[in-house]
Amino acid sequence: MAEMGLTPTDRWHLLGKHACHHAESTDFVEVMEFDEPALTDPEWGTLGVPADHGGPDTKWCRHCKDTIDDLQYRRYNIIADLKGLVPYRNVSWTTVDCDGDCSWCGKSNSATQYNDKLDATVCPTCAWKYNRSRPDVENPPETDRRLETPTDEVDPIRYTTDTGDVECPQDEQSASESIEKAHQRATDEQRPYIEVKIKGKYADVVCDIAGTGHRFRPAAIEEIESLQAEQKTKAEADPDHKSSVMTDISPRRTHVRMTTLFPEDARRFADDLAAIAADPENWQ
Repeated sequence: MAEMGLTPTDRWHLLGKHACHHAESTDFVEVMEFDEPALTDPEWGTLGVPADHGGPDTKWCRHCKDTIDDLQYRRYNIIADLKGLVPYRNVSWTTVDCDGDCSWCGKSNSATQYNDKLDATVCPTCAWKYNRSRPDVENPPETDRRLETPTDEVDPIRYTTDTGDVECPQDEQSASESIEKAHQRATDEQRPYIEVKIKGKYADVVCDIAGTGHRFRPAAIEEIESLQAEQKTKAEADPDHKSSVMTDISPRRTHVRMTTLFPEDARRFADDLAAIAADPENWQ
């Protein structure tokens, strides 16, 4: 299970995969399981700290609290979206010996709850949150509306625009339809969508799989974040790169964006994203 540690300064930190690296392992005076439901206020939903540990000013490390907020934001959006697609409520969860990362919020070493109707192995907090009355939708569906996951790879729709004077490779096809039609076609055909927008010296990259009816698995998001970090480090180390590189992954894990790359780097990054997006093993 995920763990948390208390430092002599009365700050709780996440440990393991989600650790913020603002505290060394030798700094902790106490280590315990990160039991999120037990620390969550049942009325307000706010996350607290163990009342019988530390001094009166004990609280979460700011960086770790941001990580927890991100986990909670993912959880809320995924559950809200799922309840708009399935009729199942107050489901029974079975404890399984999995202990991998939660397939909904991504919490590490916590996937111990399984439900066959939802076909999901999640952390205890996500299982507990799903069975609560909120979040929910106004008109729950009467049937399961989820789309089936393909067994074979799905070729993304690729779209490239050039609004600058950069010379495009000879094998790069020019756009034969509008960007709106290309995006709509991706939705109609339930295919991933990859876009490279070249704007003079720099280029932006967009990847969207919302049209497939799925979202990226947490493991796929980690791979994408690693690629983003690699591209950002490369750009920052290049003296010819004079602008800030921006990255974004939507809370619903369907949309990825990276801006201000050199065009050749943007094309390579788009190829990497296309390989990830094409594989249904990276969807859920």
